[in-house]
Amino acid sequence: MKIQKKLIVAASVFVATSFNVLAQEATTGEIAAAEVEVMKGKKVYLKSTGTVGATSSYWKINQDKAVSNEKLSMKGVEYKKGLGVHAPSKLIYEVPSKAEFFYVVPGADDAHQGKIKMNILVDGKEVFTTGNIKSKSDKYMPKMVAIDVKGATSLELVVDQLEDNGGDHADWAEAFFVEGKKENAPKDVEYAKAFKQSLEDDELPGAKVYLTKEKASLVDSFWKVMNDEGIEGGKISISGKKYNHGLGVHAPSKLVFPIESNYKTFAVIPGANDSNGGLIRMRILVDNKEVFNSGPIRSQKQKPELLQIDVQGKKEITLIVDEEDGDKGGDHASWAGAYFMIDGDTK
Repeated sequence: MKIQKKLIVAASVFVATSFNVLAQEATTGEIAAAEVEVMKGKKVYLKSTGTVGATSSYWKINQDKAVSNEKLSMKGVEYKKGLGVHAPSKLIYEVPSKAEFFYVVPGADDAHQGKIKMNILVDGKEVFTTGNIKSKSDKYMPKMVAIDVKGATSLELVVDQLEDNGGDHADWAEAFFVEGKKENAPKDVEYAKAFKQSLEDDELPGAKVYLTKEKASLVDSFWKVMNDEGIEGGKISISGKKYNHGLGVHAPSKLVFPIESNYKTFAVIPGANDSNGGLIRMRILVDNKEVFNSGPIRSQKQKPELLQIDVQGKKEITLIVDEEDGDKGGDHASWAGAYFMIDGDTK
């Protein structure tokens, strides 16, 4: 392997090759140095909007910033790229087919006040841990680690809260894959198959018409309406599950759609988007009669479910999102899926 640059790995850090630990974990906070080779090749940086599957976060996922919206900073060292999160947090990514290594600098952000542990899993198997990190006085020194992901399907970045989660800010600095020239065959074919299936939308079989803002007869929204994306961009995400289709809105919001004569059922999964920080209520009206009311919900306190609403012979359906507490800040909602089942072919 050609060397682009060399970095030092500090205490409590593993360098994983083929999921085998090559560097020993330090037990007393003393530095156990090992060199990490950063291979040449295309770098693919992780994006906050690129997560998949059952991703979850106590607060939010910040791109190239700490969760406090300040610069990524660990032990006084600032990083231009990476992800800022708040424990408990689990970020799941698909590994690019050409990826050979994943590089990252994990650690507690300088704004961190609590006690956490950071783990990396590849195809569901733990390949790295920081061990317990306790606030600014901890001797753990964040350094870059290299994880072999050749032929892997999934990468999980996990931050556990070990005490009160107040101020549990963590950084995954740098955070990039380096790709080789050829695609890698999956090491675990069955895992790869099951993982791909887990990312598919919960959709009813049959011909369907997906809602878009262009199909609405009335659009009244506090901010904007996004087709097939959350209001902040990226895939719609409700309770950690991603959806390929749907509408992202910001409360207060009202969308009205005409119901064609061949529409049978309206299917949707309503919920506070994972970027939501406020309190909202989601309602559905059919011909001005309420058929669904979520009650007050937050992204962390909801039970999203697939709704199937009979719309045969009806004229219009209305999707409403109310802000519940007088504060519109972060009132992000998503109508995941959002399609009509129809007689005949898909439009």
